[in-house]
Amino acid sequence: MAAWRELARRLAHELKNPLFPLQITVENMQRARESHPAEFDEVFREGSRTLLAELANLKQIIARFSDFAKMPAPEMQPVNLNALAGETMKLFEAQFAQARVTARAELAPELPTVAADPEQVARALRNLVLNAIDAMPEGGALTVRTMPQGSGARLEISDSGKGLSQEECERLFTPYYTTKTHGTGLGLAIVQSVVSDHHGRVSVESQPGKGTTFRIDLG
Repeated sequence: MAAWRELARRLAHELKNPLFPLQITVENMQRARESHPAEFDEVFREGSRTLLAELANLKQIIARFSDFAKMPAPEMQPVNLNALAGETMKLFEAQFAQARVTARAELAPELPTVAADPEQVARALRNLVLNAIDAMPEGGALTVRTMPQGSGARLEISDSGKGLSQEECERLFTPYYTTKTHGTGLGLAIVQSVVSDHHGRVSVESQPGKGTTFRIDLG
């Protein structure tokens, strides 16, 4: 019951944020139509942009909750983590530039393949990259590394953000827990779920003022 109450509270909070600007935008468009018809076209164009942006935000929130609820069993195949890391870095190039984040990849040249579901591991990696970007609101440095680890491989994502306390590190992977003022608190819980389903290990190392490093070990 406590878990369901927390889920309901978090979902209500996340949905309320975009609903308020949606309501205000529609009311402004109605007032412009009734009181200032000559200016309606401009108000409509601006309002439409706001509506579409907030609707996209709503879709993203719902998708995150849906992803967590229906995580399928992994479909294992040989996966090259270097290739996944490279594809992910390319995917976020525009976002890195917008967030003033300097991103680099340090990929081990002779990394063994691992048995994994490429889409699920890519999802986990994307969540960690987004988490790192959010940890650096003023910009910073992000590094994605790969290296052999025993008979498997390790994936690391490091940021130069403000870092986390020991208590925050211990609670990070709890569903619906977040250190941010926005977000569902599901990104890292999804990472842990993916890694657990792969019988791997995820860990975090951080200190206040010294950035954060997440590690995923897959074998």
